[in-house]
Amino acid sequence: MNAPDRAPDAKTELESLLSACELYLRAPSDGSDVTPAQLSELLKISGAVNRIHDRRELLNYVTDRLRELFDADNSFVVLFARSGEPEILSAHVRDKAAEQRIRSPLSMTLIERVRRSRRAEIINNCSDEPELREQSSVLDLRLSSVLIAPLIVNEEVIGVIQFDHRGDPHPFPQSDFSLLSLFADQVATAFFNLRLMEDMQTAQSYLVQAERLSALGEMSAGIAHDFNNSLFVALGLCDVLLTRDSLDPSVRTELEKIRTCALDAAETVQRLQVFARGGRGPGKGVAVDLRPIVEGIPEFTRHKWSDEAVRRGVTIEVSVECEDTPPVWGPAAAIREILTNLIFNSVDAIEEKGAIRLRTGVERGRVYVAVIDDGIGMDEETRRHVFEPFFTTKGSRGVGFGLSTSWRIAQRLGGELQIAHSSPGTGTELRLWLQAADKVSTDEASEQPQPSRQCRILVVDDDPEVLDLMPRLIESMGHTAVGCDGAIGALQEFDRGDFDVVITDLGMPDLTGADLIRELRRRSPTVPILLLTGWGAEVDLDDEVREMVNKVIAKPVPRDELAAVLAQVL
Repeated sequence: MNAPDRAPDAKTELESLLSACELYLRAPSDGSDVTPAQLSELLKISGAVNRIHDRRELLNYVTDRLRELFDADNSFVVLFARSGEPEILSAHVRDKAAEQRIRSPLSMTLIERVRRSRRAEIINNCSDEPELREQSSVLDLRLSSVLIAPLIVNEEVIGVIQFDHRGDPHPFPQSDFSLLSLFADQVATAFFNLRLMEDMQTAQSYLVQAERLSALGEMSAGIAHDFNNSLFVALGLCDVLLTRDSLDPSVRTELEKIRTCALDAAETVQRLQVFARGGRGPGKGVAVDLRPIVEGIPEFTRHKWSDEAVRRGVTIEVSVECEDTPPVWGPAAAIREILTNLIFNSVDAIEEKGAIRLRTGVERGRVYVAVIDDGIGMDEETRRHVFEPFFTTKGSRGVGFGLSTSWRIAQRLGGELQIAHSSPGTGTELRLWLQAADKVSTDEASEQPQPSRQCRILVVDDDPEVLDLMPRLIESMGHTAVGCDGAIGALQEFDRGDFDVVITDLGMPDLTGADLIRELRRRSPTVPILLLTGWGAEVDLDDEVREMVNKVIAKPVPRDELAAVLAQVL
């Protein structure tokens, strides 16, 4: 096991030694170039950097060696992010007070110059360089002498290393230039290998996360199904009782509260189902106007950013800036849920006094809603994990589901939830990107036809509580209902009676709902069939069965919605 681990280091050291020796043999005899002692030190460094597998440790090691090898005021390691932006990852600045006054401690003009040329540069006096002497960054930094080398691996410039003098010029010897070029080769290889290792670790973590999400999704789907059956009974009983004109007003009030709680619980269960279905496409949606949704969010979340925040001594102002945008694919409830979660997270990020802004806009044909706060912000580690389930920075106040659920809802809408900006102390901007639609969908619910006649309905479900409720719920609408506790009995009942509609569950022990639907359609090509299921309206069905069903209804369904569906199919 040990020999293979040492082999790459030995090979790297040998290659470094050969390169160093080649340079040394080409060096002038006056001793102005790299010395044998420097080559020996470089060989030690080469072996060390290739044995370091932690980014921060490697950065610190490289910066320390820069200070030891070269007599300079300041030293820097700059790597380019995948977006191409340079990022100072390690620095040694002698004048700490000056560093605090300067936004960037090095010249981006000089970095880009080396990046373009792909060559190391030695500048003994910046005032002699026309391209540099008028640059504000060079003047502000009082840069005098600079030595900078690109970090190149496989023809890609992945960063630069630099050291400099400030104030009066201090010309660098040619040996420093040669030594830095060799040093840069070793550092570039070490950082490239480290990036490969980090990419592998990231891929592995994504694989583990995907497996966790898959298992969690299956568990969530099962929980949601069982809850939906229970909530359907609670909601249905409330609806049946509320149809009684003789009901005491105080009892009616309490029943309406119970009904509201059941509907709120149903929304929570729906979030579990969205989480479980997160890997699927956006599904069928409706086109909605974004402005009223966004403008209504401050009032919708007032209890969080006003009442609750004041109780913990925090003052927050919420504002909305809405541009004219095209309609977007919804539904509105899903968009509202995402924005509510984003507002809640922004509130938790503000510690004393702050502001939250909601802004809409259009970029490159896509519509976005930005939620911007001036809270504590997120570091790189937090940004990396913030959309993972169970990840939270709130301690006991959070469970880590808000942003992960919002991310999955955005995916289902065909959109995207991303961190536009966040860093410690500068706040956070999260953007919800949505697909634009041609026009707002019409509200079909307001145009539902009323049933023209009393109908006879066959109800099939293996849950005794649901089977007890459904006939009572249907009879409260003026229809008659016959209940069956399984598919075999339902087929026998269907053959004996004349039914206008069949409402069936999906999961049953003897024959499944899908089997029942196929057999019913064989016996009667025209009878309306409704699939009422706790698995949600977007339950997995093969295309054949879905074509046979007039409508899939998700449990729990309120009485008025069920009545509207019956009116449609009749």
